[in-house]
Amino acid sequence: MYTFQTKAEVTQISLTGARLIVILGALMTAPRDLQDLNALISECGLVDKNYSNDTIRIALSTLKAAGCEISRPCKSNDYKYQLLSHPFALKITDEEIAALKTLYANMTRGSDYRIAVKFNELFNTLAEHTFDERLSGELLGITSFCKIEQDVYKKILAQDGKNNIITIVYATPAKKLGTKKFMFGRIFLKSNKLYVEGIDTETNNTVCYNMTRIRQVVKIEQGVSDYKPVVYNVKYLLKNIDNHVLPSEAKAGKSNNNQTEVEIEFTSKFFAVQHILSLGEDCTVIEPAEIREEVISKLMELRKVYA
Repeated sequence: MYTFQTKAEVTQISLTGARLIVILGALMTAPRDLQDLNALISECGLVDKNYSNDTIRIALSTLKAAGCEISRPCKSNDYKYQLLSHPFALKITDEEIAALKTLYANMTRGSDYRIAVKFNELFNTLAEHTFDERLSGELLGITSFCKIEQDVYKKILAQDGKNNIITIVYATPAKKLGTKKFMFGRIFLKSNKLYVEGIDTETNNTVCYNMTRIRQVVKIEQGVSDYKPVVYNVKYLLKNIDNHVLPSEAKAGKSNNNQTEVEIEFTSKFFAVQHILSLGEDCTVIEPAEIREEVISKLMELRKVYA
């Protein structure tokens, strides 16, 4: 934790301060008993031999006087001292968390997931330095990264810029597990969720997987060709365009009779259909026919549900 090279330079006052720092640092990592604390002080090179238990207790009392809340050792905590709070912890308010949420939402409106990754690292760091479990949970919940398996998260992010073949275990919305194999294409952020996009090795179609549903990365194989996604160039007529928020990549064309021609590219059929459906009755798909038929199919399914 802390190592002092030469004890000759350590005065009696600095030795007391160093002892307090070591004990505070030790308790911040885990509950400790007197023997644990003594051993750590010795390992740091502060003394040639162990202190008495009374000396450790005096140090603990000094930390309490400085504003630390330390529980007494008892049977329920395995007879160890536990640090409950300390005055050096990060102080953050609900209003500040609300501001962070707004900042995160504004800064991640695009699909560049790397900005969200940096924010996630920041929120994790802030959460680690606050003793308020509720506020810590609020910070961790700003992004959806806490819902992703950490092993999956690290392995998928490591594939960025490569065209490797990845085999995963994926959970459907109905929580049924299945194996998927695809060539990695890219990672992107949409509606505060991380997705991985690629080419299915069997169908050669573009696929997108929500990273919160990837349960395991089974295998990673070296790719043999470049990633070339299937692109859907969707055109539709949109009424009352001012009433809708369109993606930044959407291109608005000519308008006639309160209808505007809009063109936008999608590499995922799923997101193309979701976008069309979100526009409701104001939208009429012109092309491609594959997307138009998919939208009609979804609307027919919805009609059966509400019939």
